[in-house]
Amino acid sequence: MSTMDINKVEYEDDNKTLDKKQIEAEEKEVMLKAEVENIEPAELKHDDGPVKTALSGDLTEMGREVKPKFIPIGAIKMPGFFTKNSDKDKSKDEEAAIEKDTENEKTDENSKVKENRFQFLQKFTKFLQNPENENGEEKDKDRKRGLFNIRYPRVFQKHGSNPNNEATLASMETLDDKLDTPNDGMETVKLEPAEIEEGKVATKLPLKERIRQKKFIIDDIVVVGIVVLVLIAVIIGIIIGANAGPPVERPLRLGRYITTFTSCGPVEGILDEGVYKFFSIPYAKPPVENNRFTYAQPLNNISSCWNGTYDARTKGPLCIQFLENATITGEEDCLTLDVVTPHVRYDSPLPVVVLIGANTLAGGISPAQPSALYARTKEVVFVRPNFRLGPIGFLALDILSNSRYPHTSGNYGLSDLFIALKWVRLNIKHFGGDPESVTLLGHRAGATLTAALTTTSQAHKLYSRVWLSSPSVIFPGDPLEQSQKLNTRFKEMTKCNDAECLRQISTTEILTPDIWLENYMGKLPTTEEFKHSLLVLDGEFLRLHAYESWDAQKEAKKSGKEKVFKPMVFGTTQHSSHSDLLKKKYLNWTADVVEKIVNESVIGEKNLTAAVFTHVNKTYEGLVELISSIRTLCPMVSLARLRLEVPMYVVLGAGAGGGAGGSGIAGINADVEAILGTFDSDMPEQRRYMAAMQQLFYYYVWHGHLPGPESGLIQVGQDLLPLNGLPLCDLLIREDIVPRYAHID
Repeated sequence: MSTMDINKVEYEDDNKTLDKKQIEAEEKEVMLKAEVENIEPAELKHDDGPVKTALSGDLTEMGREVKPKFIPIGAIKMPGFFTKNSDKDKSKDEEAAIEKDTENEKTDENSKVKENRFQFLQKFTKFLQNPENENGEEKDKDRKRGLFNIRYPRVFQKHGSNPNNEATLASMETLDDKLDTPNDGMETVKLEPAEIEEGKVATKLPLKERIRQKKFIIDDIVVVGIVVLVLIAVIIGIIIGANAGPPVERPLRLGRYITTFTSCGPVEGILDEGVYKFFSIPYAKPPVENNRFTYAQPLNNISSCWNGTYDARTKGPLCIQFLENATITGEEDCLTLDVVTPHVRYDSPLPVVVLIGANTLAGGISPAQPSALYARTKEVVFVRPNFRLGPIGFLALDILSNSRYPHTSGNYGLSDLFIALKWVRLNIKHFGGDPESVTLLGHRAGATLTAALTTTSQAHKLYSRVWLSSPSVIFPGDPLEQSQKLNTRFKEMTKCNDAECLRQISTTEILTPDIWLENYMGKLPTTEEFKHSLLVLDGEFLRLHAYESWDAQKEAKKSGKEKVFKPMVFGTTQHSSHSDLLKKKYLNWTADVVEKIVNESVIGEKNLTAAVFTHVNKTYEGLVELISSIRTLCPMVSLARLRLEVPMYVVLGAGAGGGAGGSGIAGINADVEAILGTFDSDMPEQRRYMAAMQQLFYYYVWHGHLPGPESGLIQVGQDLLPLNGLPLCDLLIREDIVPRYAHID
């Protein structure tokens, strides 16, 4: 030190007041006493608490004894030597004098006292934070954080870098010296939150840091739990929303009435025979007045629909038509359909079978009717549409063609079926059906119309597969103008010269039996035979001959360009030409009678009588088998086996067991009756035949193919067996009798 500094210190030391010197002396005496008696923090405790004990003693201010001042909550009054004196009234000269006096009185003993003082402070701080018993164990778990479970100032807190986890005393200069309280020898030290003990994660650490260190607090766990619960709730909501919809099975009203929906409004059906039945649901606008002789129009306008719930509990009328005995039945307003379903629900939709039946295109009630028993036991949905027949459904005439653009007429009944299939595609899901699995079951004239539909590209997406029972293989190939000329006789009879006149005349004037009712099914062909097909190439629904259309579909399928050729199955019975009327024509069917009938036909004209009787016998059954082979069976064999390469079945009379009208005879309805459960099955052989026929059909409905080969002939008797050949058909095809004389509808 320079001389000036030394003089300054001495000067400052001389200027110390007596009171200050006395205070310093008392402080030194206290510290010396603590060193001599080796005071431990645990010894400082008594009933008043360690803090009060440590701070007890004679505290003086300006030489007077004073009581410690009130310690506010959140702070502790500590002796002045713990902190830097913050008395702002001290002058710089007094501070310099105190420092000089202190330096002059330092000795080795004072240095030791100072060291002991810091040791005391450290032990005392440790005691306040974590008091222990004599064995070093925790005395009370609730006092881990310190005496009275309070937070202590930073001067008593552990330093993170101290490996021994001991509290270190903060620097005197770090304490706040800006307090405004009077200098009473005590300093108010604000308590700050204690840091987290070792083994716990500091809550002030950022989230990323806690994740990196894999140390989480309870708040993190709670937040994660809430997020997981929210995600689970969202997932459950999505699942419930995805499965939301109408109930699995619709409820019944009064225990037997059920309501479902269509594109035109709700309909109410009835529970009967264990299934739900809906009768006469409209699918197109009524074909009356201005809609007579026009193509079917769907119910795509709200003005065409009904208000409220449509009553579909009772059967409606058939379309107007001729019966086999030339009587007329039905009504003109008839474009409705029936639905029979085992379930009205949306889960597990069932295959759909559309029944298209008519004995001829002029009319005749078909046995292709929905079966409640097999809807329930075979788990399928039956749909039977009504469609126009006779001249109401197929009249092609020039005055009708000229009344619309493009100029065309005819095939109105075919358009009815097209619109009905559209309705099925749109609505069958509301009846428990699968719109992607629709089988068309056509029977007789209905099968002819169904086969015609397969040549219409517009209908390809409306069905999945086709089953044709005894269809005609004679399809129109003449231009529309030529077909219209064949109906000139009808035009002359009605004396109508325009379409408006034809739409106003009565139905009895239109339905003239001797013009429209022609049936050659029970007759052998003759060279003078005249056939009039009601189907025409109208240019709207039928544009090509059926064979040309099928050939084009086959080529497209083979080339892989498109798959429009849907699975098809042809079938008929061995005695399809049998009828009660023909059976009763002769009381005694002798061999001479049979041979005479054959000689008077085209068979006799070609001198084929002897050759034919090598394949059939001279009985009624033999005659019916010959007629059936010429009209139905052999033409179908030529089409299915030789041209389309699709499977075909033949129901044998011996297998049918004498059902459907006679012993050993399989009539034209035997296959469809077996499929729908209306076949006479009193004998075990008949029941076995029914089981075999149903196995063949319903396997096809469910799987889209037959259980056996995809092509070839199948004979259906009491079992399903391959049919290796039909020699009679080979003879008739070779002699150009087949398919020339096949039935036309």
